[in-house]
Amino acid sequence: MTDPVHIASLLVQSMPDRCAAVEEEISKTPKAEIAHRDGQGRLIVILETASEAEIVKALIDIQLFAGVVSASLVYHQADEDLASEAC
Repeated sequence: MTDPVHIASLLVQSMPDRCAAVEEEISKTPKAEIAHRDGQGRLIVILETASEAEIVKALIDIQLFAGVVSASLVYHQADEDLASEAC
């Protein structure tokens, strides 16, 4: 049996004038990808990690970036099928 892959999405609200800096910081976050941006400071971030703890750490890190107003977990799924396909 393989360990599941954890997939999560976050809704990040940044100050519009700090959005570029927030995007740059998120791009440095391991296993994080910006899936959508609306030009007004709202970002949808996708995480694909090996554990729930990594999701929590990434969420806390993003919440603490300068310019972030809020970051919330919207979706989380542990998927064993994806882990077996990755082998």
